Amino acid sequence: MNAAPPLLTGIVVLFAALVMVGRWLLVNETTTDHLINRTLIWVIGSVLGYAIAAGLGYPDFGQRLFLAVGAGSLSGYFGFVALFGRADPRTWRRHQRSYDAIAATFGTFVLICAGAEAAGLPLHRSVDWERIAWAAVYLVLAWTGVLLGRACVRELRNAAPTRRERLTYSALLLFGVYSVDSAFYAMLQLISGGPPGRPGTVGVVGSFLGMAVLTALIAIPLINAIIVRAELDRTGRQCRRLRPLWLDLTDAVPEVVLHSADAARQGSAARLYRMTIEIGDALLHLRQFAPDTAAPHADTISSFAMRIAEAVEHKRRGLPVPNRTGHPRSAIRPPADDRTAELRNLLALSREWPKARAAVETPADA
Repeated sequence: MNAAPPLLTGIVVLFAALVMVGRWLLVNETTTDHLINRTLIWVIGSVLGYAIAAGLGYPDFGQRLFLAVGAGSLSGYFGFVALFGRADPRTWRRHQRSYDAIAATFGTFVLICAGAEAAGLPLHRSVDWERIAWAAVYLVLAWTGVLLGRACVRELRNAAPTRRERLTYSALLLFGVYSVDSAFYAMLQLISGGPPGRPGTVGVVGSFLGMAVLTALIAIPLINAIIVRAELDRTGRQCRRLRPLWLDLTDAVPEVVLHSADAARQGSAARLYRMTIEIGDALLHLRQFAPDTAAPHADTISSFAMRIAEAVEHKRRGLPVPNRTGHPRSAIRPPADDRTAELRNLLALSREWPKARAAVETPADA
């Protein structure tokens, strides 16, 4: 760790911390998401633990603290790979608790030994516990990389993966290969008598660059979530265009609103579907308030928008329901053969809605 350039360390850790916070807020719904986010926390915690200890003048203790805390990230990484490798969901949680227990036991052992060494008790003269601990980490890291690579190859061979899936699996495959390669290189150094946990500048820089690439990969769902939350995707833009019409109609007919506990966390597709349903229900309620006039109406979007605005105004002002003639011109909902056509009509109505609403407003409203 002490061979890493401080600037590189700071940039990578800050990047990982920002991604971690964003993912906990926006991408933390599935078990896989939770595992990834938890692993990021352990990674950041291990690096910060080393930085604090080294800054206080205890770099050796910081190195051992990094090893102890980093066991939590290795547990999460192995659990993610096992789940990605199609582990049985019915037994996965029990297995993950076992991984966590092993990591906690390992970390506690390292901390006890590190504390004893810091207190002046030379345990390493009796048994080279630190070398053994790092060897165990490298073996688990290599095996996890093998499992990850095998799972990625299997997914890439499956029928017709999308281009995004192919890129994701390819990147994960490369990371799996890197895990095996870096663990093998570090193990060779360990066997040849090199200091445990100190792979040199090249190894440390490679580790941080690998961490940066992996963090960028798992930031992709976060970017997608931000785009959806900001309604910058195609469906989100349609929601934005419908919102003025939707707000006015649901304000006029509030009973059509479909209340949901997780409405704020819905994706743009679910939000758009809910808005179209509520607009349609509101139009059904407002149809009885649409006035029947002797003047013929052309079935244009602007005329439909005007009739809707008149119906909303009649209901808002508490005017009596007009007598019905049964003439088709009293309809306020454009005809549509399917949901695609209906959405197209509603988007067209939303464009005409501000003008229609302004045209029927009473002077007191203006």
